[in-house]
Amino acid sequence: MPSQSSPWALALHSKGLMLGVDMRPRAIDRLRTARGFTLTEMMVVVGIIAALAAFAIPNYLDWQRKYRLKDSIASLQSSLALARMIAMNQSTTVTVTLSQPAATSAVTVTFTRSGGATVMPDLTLPPSTGFTSSAAGDISLTNAANGTVGSPQDVQFTSLGRPVNPSTTPNAANNLCITTTGAYTACSGGTAQAINLKNSIGQNYRVTVGTTGKLSWCYASSCAP
Repeated sequence: MPSQSSPWALALHSKGLMLGVDMRPRAIDRLRTARGFTLTEMMVVVGIIAALAAFAIPNYLDWQRKYRLKDSIASLQSSLALARMIAMNQSTTVTVTLSQPAATSAVTVTFTRSGGATVMPDLTLPPSTGFTSSAAGDISLTNAANGTVGSPQDVQFTSLGRPVNPSTTPNAANNLCITTTGAYTACSGGTAQAINLKNSIGQNYRVTVGTTGKLSWCYASSCAP
């Protein structure tokens, strides 16, 4: 910083005197303002950014897991509705099978007609989109206790669009059924079927298949056909 006795400062002073204003203090203030941040100021800024990141990143990751779960359950419901429509249009029985070999594996959904022919492309959950990346194990099939993987599970639609008795399908042992209040019950021809999906932070959504073939999805704790 130039001293007030330097030629540059004296020149400013002289010019200022001609205008009736002492310009030296203003010039010195400009030079002080133009200096960079001190180390202390930079450390304060870094600390604030770190605190915000520590709060925001976990919240963002939890939001992303919930988004993947809702995206998965909505995709599953749409695929079940399409499988039901195919069964009616082609006058056949369509079997929708959900498989997850291990909790760290992705959930795979297949769609076959009587005789085993595929009627729709396989669906992998969570679906991979341009907004969130797919990660195997993010979404799991759950049993009635929301614990171990209950795999495979299946839903069958007849040519009338009605579900086959879930206690008689090929994977009946793993199928889940609920009452009209959403409570779990033994599967029979008069019970709605439930497919539960949960994410890695324990959030649980459910698709229900009513006795007439009506499909719906909602949060598992409050979901009933």
